Amino acid sequence: MKATIRFGFEDEHVLVAWKPHGLLTSGNSGKTLRWQVRKATGLDEIEPCHRLDFATSGWIVFGKNMAAIREVNRAFRNGRVRKKYWTICHGQLPRELRIKIPLDGKPSATIVQATASGTLAQSDDLTAAIVETLSGRTHQIRRHLMAAGHAIVGDDLFYPSNGIYKGRGLFLCAHHLTFPHPITGKTLDLKSLPSKKFTSIPWIHQVLNK
Repeated sequence: MKATIRFGFEDEHVLVAWKPHGLLTSGNSGKTLRWQVRKATGLDEIEPCHRLDFATSGWIVFGKNMAAIREVNRAFRNGRVRKKYWTICHGQLPRELRIKIPLDGKPSATIVQATASGTLAQSDDLTAAIVETLSGRTHQIRRHLMAAGHAIVGDDLFYPSNGIYKGRGLFLCAHHLTFPHPITGKTLDLKSLPSKKFTSIPWIHQVLNK
């Protein structure tokens, strides 16, 4: 299997790679981003410093040595890493929504900024939004939006009682990542358009091309 992977940044300490939807972050099989990055770089010691869900696409930071991995992990723990996501939610959202609901017994906050609204085939009203987490709880965005009555389209874990919208997977993409370089301290800012499943939707495409 030939690895075809997109890199956003690379030096002797870290590498930032784009994880597509439907790919595990970690693991030794050929069906993981970790395996593909190792195959593409020839580096057996390179490791992901964090994870995205199987159904979520976006930027992942890899450390090429233990010093870099430890520093990136420390930056995550200390809240010095910022991630923004594109998502599509059920219902009509206000221009800005701040969700502060404790998760796992810990304070948790999420900021949601609506960007466009529309529908998909046989769907109810939907809203595309950019989401930023102010804490790092497991499945935070998915759980917060579900609790707020605006579950993510295609979410098969956190969905309303009337079911989920099937056929196109989870609409969640970590398109913007900012973090301090683990050795130099310089701020690295990786930003991309959301994945094709977003850009192929006309009412989102119009917003992206304004």
